[in-house]
Amino acid sequence: MFLNFFKKYLIFLTVFFVIFINNSFAKEEIKRNYIEHKNLSIELISSVDSTSYAKDIHLGLFFKLKPGWKIYWKYPGKAGYPPTIDWSRSKVIKNLELIWPKPEKFKILGMESMGYSEEVVLPIKIDLKESNNELFFDFDIDYLTCNKICVPFNDNLILKIPHGIEKKSKHYKNIEKFIERSNYNNYSSFLTPDSLLFFIFIAFLGGVILNFMPCVFPVLSLKVYDVLSQRKNRINLKEVKRNFFANIIGILFSFFILSLLVILLKKTGHSLGWGFQFQSPVFLSFMTLILIIFSLNLINVFKIDIPNFLKNNLNRFINLNKKKSDFYQNFFLGSFITILSTPCSAPFIGTALGFAFVSSNNIIFLIFLFIGLGLSIPYIVLAINPQLLFFLPKPGIWMNKLKYFLSFLLMLTAIWLLTVLLIQTKLINKNEFKNDEWIKFNNSKINNLVDQNNIVFVDITADWCVTCFYNKKTVINRKKIKDIFKKYNVKKIRGDLTNPNEEISKYISSFNRFGIPFNIIYSPSTPQGILLSEVLTVKEVLSTFESIK
Repeated sequence: MFLNFFKKYLIFLTVFFVIFINNSFAKEEIKRNYIEHKNLSIELISSVDSTSYAKDIHLGLFFKLKPGWKIYWKYPGKAGYPPTIDWSRSKVIKNLELIWPKPEKFKILGMESMGYSEEVVLPIKIDLKESNNELFFDFDIDYLTCNKICVPFNDNLILKIPHGIEKKSKHYKNIEKFIERSNYNNYSSFLTPDSLLFFIFIAFLGGVILNFMPCVFPVLSLKVYDVLSQRKNRINLKEVKRNFFANIIGILFSFFILSLLVILLKKTGHSLGWGFQFQSPVFLSFMTLILIIFSLNLINVFKIDIPNFLKNNLNRFINLNKKKSDFYQNFFLGSFITILSTPCSAPFIGTALGFAFVSSNNIIFLIFLFIGLGLSIPYIVLAINPQLLFFLPKPGIWMNKLKYFLSFLLMLTAIWLLTVLLIQTKLINKNEFKNDEWIKFNNSKINNLVDQNNIVFVDITADWCVTCFYNKKTVINRKKIKDIFKKYNVKKIRGDLTNPNEEISKYISSFNRFGIPFNIIYSPSTPQGILLSEVLTVKEVLSTFESIK
């Protein structure tokens, strides 16, 4: 009797234990879409409880932050980095887009940043491969939270949505609310840093500044010289105006082609970057040849015109008289100006391009259009009012000296590109990292040095980048900056993009930057790094070191 009781009791305990364990695992599985940390919690939520045959679906990352703690927007400002999602294990996803609600401004460690506090949902739009079965989402979320200190997290969140009649979830309204807040046109004033108009404005401003960069200025001067020569030959203003409009159309058409290439590269998953075509030896050879021809043509070694055989063939389709010949020559000059502008990263260009490269195709076209309009502004002004040319000095003997000077500038540009070409093809050994002061770029090396409580200065450069050369000469190699490096025992790391380098390209794009120069300072107090401007100043670098010491 006792034995039977004992057996029944043992069976009861076994069944209870199995049920308890199963329930525990079930609860644990249910909670895989929710993780709580000391200062925040994160939850993967869905707009639906079940779905059937849907082509897309909205999920959300629901952050609840304790007072004082922040996470970052897609353009974080001087410090920090935004949340990113690795969805490679989610086989049902065709494409994923993280939607960014309007952020708020705040200061962390004395530096202005943009992000979110208290409660926020980052909506996720998902295009599905198929939805005729249960949907399984497995995300790795990498994000940074900051208060007086910054703490990085990498959380794994899992969510299952059963197949069935589509039913809205309790989170539906909350997700929709934050999707609506991502419409910056509804929520932003004219030039706040979270508005589309702001990025259009700085794209235009960056384009204007490109005219005064060393890549473009010689060609702009060449155009002015050409107009002065036409004045000497008493050419009428109507023809001058037409030629300027040809330049404008050439510039805008070239930026349209560039935007198409960006969209194509984005669709095919390639790295995006401003001026990265200069990594191609074929492209460099072509540009060097064109510059030499322009230079020699300017001093009358020979005259460039559309060849007769080409004219004869073109005449089958269009009547190529002198008027049209001048139009096409000015059109191609506009295209040439656009190509020459790309190795220069003017102020504001990097920010505008960073916004464009992570935005929709329409916005890519819009940002490139306004960079083109900015670059065209001298020609637009002169095309609208060609009488302004009469304020320039009258043609005379001085123009002979000017044309030789401009020819010299163009030849210098050609020699610079030829040098870059010889370095790329390894006909010249640059010995970039012979100096032991600079460490060759390695992403893991940066993390290790920061973990060891070092201050790290990263410089990403290239021989074809004119702005990089300017930064080195006017800031990085200045005695004041070298003394600061020595004072704080700064570890200096340099990456070279003269030739394509996937690791470096991915590194700079992780900060939503898509061009060089790229400079960032890490320290024990700011392990996420502080991004510096494209065009450096001694004051900016010194003040950044003051803020992190």
